[in-house]
Amino acid sequence: PHPPMERRTLMVLALAGFLPAVCMWTSLSFSTATRGDQRRRVALAAFGRRKPAAAPSSTPATEAGRRSLSTRYKAKLQPKLGSSGEGFVDTHCHLDIILPRLARQSHEDARKAKEAGQEPPRRLNADFAEWRSTLQGAESGFEGCVNVGCGAASLDAAAAFLAHDGVHGAFGIHPLNANDWSEAVEEKLLDMMSWDKVVAWGECGLDYFDKNTKGQIQDLEKRSLQRRVFERQLELAASLDKPLVVHTRYAEEDTLELMTKLLPATQPVHVHCFTSSLAMSKALLERFPRLFIGFTGVVTFRNAADVQEVVRQTPLDRILLETDGPYMAPEPHRGRVAHPGHVYYVAERIAKLKGVQLQDVLKACRENTEQVYGF
Repeated sequence: PHPPMERRTLMVLALAGFLPAVCMWTSLSFSTATRGDQRRRVALAAFGRRKPAAAPSSTPATEAGRRSLSTRYKAKLQPKLGSSGEGFVDTHCHLDIILPRLARQSHEDARKAKEAGQEPPRRLNADFAEWRSTLQGAESGFEGCVNVGCGAASLDAAAAFLAHDGVHGAFGIHPLNANDWSEAVEEKLLDMMSWDKVVAWGECGLDYFDKNTKGQIQDLEKRSLQRRVFERQLELAASLDKPLVVHTRYAEEDTLELMTKLLPATQPVHVHCFTSSLAMSKALLERFPRLFIGFTGVVTFRNAADVQEVVRQTPLDRILLETDGPYMAPEPHRGRVAHPGHVYYVAERIAKLKGVQLQDVLKACRENTEQVYGF
């Protein structure tokens, strides 16, 4: 046991240690209790007091309006689809085939959705204005097209679309329709070339592809017929100084031979849906300074390395955008019906292949279209 004096000394020392601890605990409790108030004071100093809620609007709140501030901010940072600011033209399509196929596709989609218990998509009629009203996002940049009629039986159906705003026409006889050629057809085509909004002759050319062998057709009679019909159309287009739309497939040597022989170097030419060799593209571009090469959805295909290399090496000021719809829809729509709104995806792929901005591709190709077709 400690003596009385020592006990008093120990009690004083204990109190000296205890009181600071009590003070520290009290201070921490006060700090925790007022931390929220401190944060509110800082916020008020920075942003001011919150404004009173606005009166209820007569317009119902949208889902976008109910999103959090952070969500809306992130949305602003995301580039909007089709926000390049540049419109586009499909320089080669077949509306008289596209629209009926789109109508059938929409009805089939609706049937499948209904069977799966899902909300069916809109069913379309084979109507250009209705189809155009459905374009959204990137595809809404569509400004117009060159609608092509290339068989005797389809000329009138294709020409009917000239009544629509933004639709221009090109008319000729396709090499696979060479049997259609006659004096009456020639006279009809010559008459059509004088119509308003008819901007080119074609498509015409040579197509030696054999579907059975996946090589060239060996039937010399078929080749000879195609050559004769192509030669005549080259002569007529040149005599009218009308832009020419050329189709060439598995027929590089003959195509280059006839074009060189029968066209002036200054002839405006659109070699459409180009799938030929790099050497062919260079020969054409060198021979005809007003010739442009058209690329379709093929440039988006994984197995189209050769065509993609042609894109890389073709100057941007010599490229045209097209779909050749309803055929060869680009990714991400491969297997569907191609339509003029899909030109955006062709341009997007060309931009990536050439390492340039999408807006630059759209702008350059829009200017190229005007050079060739005048709109």
